[in-house]
This record gives sequence, C-alpha cells and structure tokens, in this order.
Amino acid sequence: MFSAIVTGLRVTNWVNWIVAALLMVFFALLLANPEGFRDTIFSGFDAQTGARTEIRHYLYGVLALVPPLALAVHFILTRLASLVRDTSAGAAFTERNARRLSTIGWALLAINVADLFYGWLSVRASEATGEYFGWSLSLTGWIAVPMLFVLAHVFREGTAMREDLEGTV
Repeated sequence: MFSAIVTGLRVTNWVNWIVAALLMVFFALLLANPEGFRDTIFSGFDAQTGARTEIRHYLYGVLALVPPLALAVHFILTRLASLVRDTSAGAAFTERNARRLSTIGWALLAINVADLFYGWLSVRASEATGEYFGWSLSLTGWIAVPMLFVLAHVFREGTAMREDLEGTV
C-alpha cells in the first residue's frame, strides 16, 4: 500500500511540472499575442478604461506565480513521498522526517502567500474591468501551516523519546 502512495505522489509531481510548463507556454503565448490571439480575447474590454493594461498586468502576475508555485508543490510532494517511504520502513520518528514536515510547512506557507498575491491581482483586475476574476480567501491553508510546524515539533519530540528509550534498553 505504501509503495502505491509513493508512486502516486511521484506521478502527481510529474503532472505538476507538466501542467506548470503548459501554463507557462499558454500565458507566454497570450502575452506575446501571436496572430492577434490576445487582441481577440481583449476585444470585449474597453481600451479607454485601462482595463486592457490591468488585464495584461494580471497575466504577467499569474505567469510570475506559476514557477514558484510549481516548486512549492514539488517540495511538498517529494518530502511527503520520502516521509511515507520512511514510515513504511518503520522509521517515522526521525529528525529527517521532522525537517521534511517543516519544509512542507514552509512550502504551504509560500503557496498561501502566493494565493494572497493572486487575490490582490484578481481584485485589481476585477475593479478595472467590472468582471469577477474568481478569488476568495481560504483559511484552510493558513490553519494547516501552523499545524504542520506543530507536527514537526511532535516528530522531534518523538525522535528524542525513541532515542532515550533505545539508550535505556
């Protein structure tokens, strides 16, 4: 069962990078405007209101968010796969796994900060165009971040307890 989970996480990591590459290509093409592609999409927005400029800034912002988000997801998936692999081997409470949980916490914090930046971009674009650009604040990730750091501390304590127990036997 654990090997299936690790395989699933590895496949998901590959999908993460493939989707990130496709998004980068799509947004780069959209911003490069080949054969008037961007102009066709922007034709519904009034050029006088500055909406087109704001949408262009929105697209640049989203393009800038894709690589760091893909890297953060990569950190989460690879550390989680390693954690599952160590747990299946019976070595869950180790300092290495505590560090992995901390890394997952930092990566999730980066994703949440990027989400706030995306929200700011969406609100600005929505105000400029009068269209809703689809963002709402999610508290789930913000709750998960401190929970991961606490769990990392629990793993450190578990490691210390296991080492003390091994020293007394």
